[in-house]
Amino acid sequence: MRILSLDLGIKSLGVCVTDPSNTIVIPIENFMFERNDFKTASNHVLELVNKYKVGIVLLGYPLRTDGQKSDATYMSELFFEILQKKLNVTIKLFDESFSTKRGMELLKNKYKDPKKIKENKDMAAAYIMLNDYLTYYKSRKE
Repeated sequence: MRILSLDLGIKSLGVCVTDPSNTIVIPIENFMFERNDFKTASNHVLELVNKYKVGIVLLGYPLRTDGQKSDATYMSELFFEILQKKLNVTIKLFDESFSTKRGMELLKNKYKDPKKIKENKDMAAAYIMLNDYLTYYKSRKE
């Protein structure tokens, strides 16, 4: 079963998935939706889970550097609850500390246009999270 990673924003959802062997991370999209329209976003996630035969969904869980919750943390918790009601797969909250910043660095190497970087930042963060998860998971198995 594949793993899907999600980086949730107010109006966008960065999405990546693994290959069937859970070795390679594949960027899928930066899905745009109306501000706080998590119903549309969750319906789209359901479609992706079915399309890619996903067994685990990782949802970015943004905490402040001091470990405290922020508005984005509460937004992720709400989306997590919505996904739990809609999906019949394992959903995990995953610490996304610095994933956006690290993803932006990758994008700066790929794009010179700041607009392209901004358009893809959530997908890049989902990419970083899923890579981190795979690295952690593989190190635990060895």
